[in-house]
Amino acid sequence: MVAADVGERNVDEQGREIISIKRLLEWAFATECATLDFDEVGAALGIGLPGVSAEHRVGEMLAMGFERGEGVRPDTSFGRSHPHDDAELVATALRNAVPFDVAIWVAELARMCRVPRWNLGQPKLQPRAWSKRNHLGQLGKTEVCREVEYMQGRRKRVRQELWVPCVWAPSVGEVAAARRGYLRWWGALLSVRSDLRRMDLARYSVSDRMPPMQPWRNSC
Repeated sequence: MVAADVGERNVDEQGREIISIKRLLEWAFATECATLDFDEVGAALGIGLPGVSAEHRVGEMLAMGFERGEGVRPDTSFGRSHPHDDAELVATALRNAVPFDVAIWVAELARMCRVPRWNLGQPKLQPRAWSKRNHLGQLGKTEVCREVEYMQGRRKRVRQELWVPCVWAPSVGEVAAARRGYLRWWGALLSVRSDLRRMDLARYSVSDRMPPMQPWRNSC
């Protein structure tokens, strides 16, 4: 694949813009407002979508539009239009590449042009629970650590020693869960990229560029 600079954009031999899978998903869902189709019957039966390609699906949409004597892109509502054909292909590839719940999650992140939050900040030692706020601020909730018996004169007395139980926040489990979520998102992008590179998009060509696989390694 040979890239050339045309209007400050990298293009391939066919004049299609070379784009990363992350940017392509954001274009499809944030800019073109593509949507995902959910096969309720297939989901109930535990099967996937029918074995037809994304090109076949878009071809059927175009054919239906021409049969009605109208193009498939313009919408009947004021100021609206259907997503670009490439955006439809991207949505179909995402729908077929990963489980539907993951597809929805990836699409929503792309719609907001965001990535999963993997950096929860540096762990800090803080009270496990908080007491009511007063004029001094909010303090950690105290608990009885132990009871100490002692004699005062001839009388035995008991003194309660208090402490504030503390925890590390975010915890190790929360950090691990956040990183697992990021890796799941990254793997979904890899699967979608693999499927899209076998498709003939009209406007874009998917590059090899991927988001960092483990960005936390660079932040240590």
